[in-house]
Amino acid sequence: MRYGHSKEQSAEVLRLTLPLMARQDAAFHPLSYALWYEHAAGLNPLLSAVLNEKLAARASLTEAEVYRLHACHIAARDIELAESLQLELKTVLESAAAGIGSAAQSTADLEKELQAQSAHLDGSPSAGEIQNVVRELTSIARRMQIGTSQVSAFLTDRLRSVDEIGERMGQAQSDALLDPLTGLKNRRGLDRALAQLDMNRRGFAGAALLLADIDHFKSINDTHGHLIGDKVLGAVAHVLRSNIKGRDIAGRIGGDEFAVVLPDTPLPGAMALAELIRASIAQGRIQRKDGAEVVGQVTLSLGVTIGADGDSMESMFERADSVLYEAKRSGRNRVAVAHSPGA
Repeated sequence: MRYGHSKEQSAEVLRLTLPLMARQDAAFHPLSYALWYEHAAGLNPLLSAVLNEKLAARASLTEAEVYRLHACHIAARDIELAESLQLELKTVLESAAAGIGSAAQSTADLEKELQAQSAHLDGSPSAGEIQNVVRELTSIARRMQIGTSQVSAFLTDRLRSVDEIGERMGQAQSDALLDPLTGLKNRRGLDRALAQLDMNRRGFAGAALLLADIDHFKSINDTHGHLIGDKVLGAVAHVLRSNIKGRDIAGRIGGDEFAVVLPDTPLPGAMALAELIRASIAQGRIQRKDGAEVVGQVTLSLGVTIGADGDSMESMFERADSVLYEAKRSGRNRVAVAHSPGA
């Protein structure tokens, strides 16, 4: 779902949301925020009914309840939207088919009238009979012209409806594949992009995978609050977006974990990019609007690997994840490399 709130409106919703979130037992992650945001903004009456019951009973939301409510009242709504758009499109197409059928029947009737007038010209018709035929032909021509114009306008209107539905369906599908906080692909969007890459390339040999994890992210949230934590996530996403190009793929795969896939990139190039990303994050600082520094140095640990023949994305993720945590155990703020099998 796309939220149409301005920065000022969303800030007001945020002000209302935070005290409500503070009452829950679950962590303050994006799914949790989405629940309370839609409730505070009055966007989801069915969800609000459930949350109001919880608030009235002074019951705190658990992690499991947050995920269940998000699946039932937000994710399911997006699925319902797609189904609704599909039904709307089907109705428009059926209407168009009926209109074309009606126009075809009218054309057939006019054809019969033309044939009848042609029969009047057989033999030796009088001048009066010829004049009658001319008048009828003129009438038929006018009706055909009007009918053609009406059919054209009808089809133009239906085509406009189809285009509009197509745009809405495309937007709904796009929204479902993006992480709302960072604008990068979410796990589902990343999986879909990787499946397409696999299909186009018939494997991942020669593709590079970078896994990145923000060092001490829980401490950042605990010390500075989740709004600052979200700002850190956004800053990392910005660095990733700024340093990839072409067919490269970047996604947030959960929490403070990110992935970058680089098709046809050799190991030295992947290592250089990972080091560039690491250094860019380490040099930055998160500041308040007044310019005062809020968080000290933020760092990333990264794991890098290259696909080999027979590799799946799962096997590459396992290798990259393994060396990522080696980098963390070795002191963080560094890049570790997992060589391909047989290398």
